[in-house]
Amino acid sequence: MLDVTVEEFKSNYPRFSPMYLPIFTLGNTYFKDDIVFYNNLFYKCIAENTTNTPDNTQDWTLYNDSELNYTRDEDIEEAIKEANINFNENLFEDEEKAKTVFMLLVAHYLTVDFNNAMGNNQVGIMTSKSVGSVSQGYSIPSWLSSNPALSAYTTNGYGVKYATLIQPYLCGQIILSKGRITYG
Repeated sequence: MLDVTVEEFKSNYPRFSPMYLPIFTLGNTYFKDDIVFYNNLFYKCIAENTTNTPDNTQDWTLYNDSELNYTRDEDIEEAIKEANINFNENLFEDEEKAKTVFMLLVAHYLTVDFNNAMGNNQVGIMTSKSVGSVSQGYSIPSWLSSNPALSAYTTNGYGVKYATLIQPYLCGQIILSKGRITYG
């Protein structure tokens, strides 16, 4: 089981979507229009800059938002648990490579959880998109889409990337050598 922390995940994926819950940190400087989460409420900075806590009404105003619009630490912790169920770190020659691939699996499960919570139960990646005369198409390699064990990872880009990174480790090599066995 890999020991990955929420902070490690956040530092590897600083622009994850949805954004991380903007928890107020004492000592940080906040600027006009920054949004923070403090004492279970959201606040918007109305001062040019401040280090004061959001209960200071000179610098902050209540802001209407929901925790459900953000990635919370609890969400990441749950995705880490889910990823550990399905990850074999022994496929990799060192811990650094294993952690890199493991975090993709965490991102995959986090994205699946968000999509499920929002009712977006898409199965697969968009294969075509058109707007006017411009169109785009994506495809999933057949080795991935036809594999019963790996096809579940085709629901988002993180899962596809995870599957493509572990794929070389799933193929074994057989070496034959000419010889014979002598009995008796």
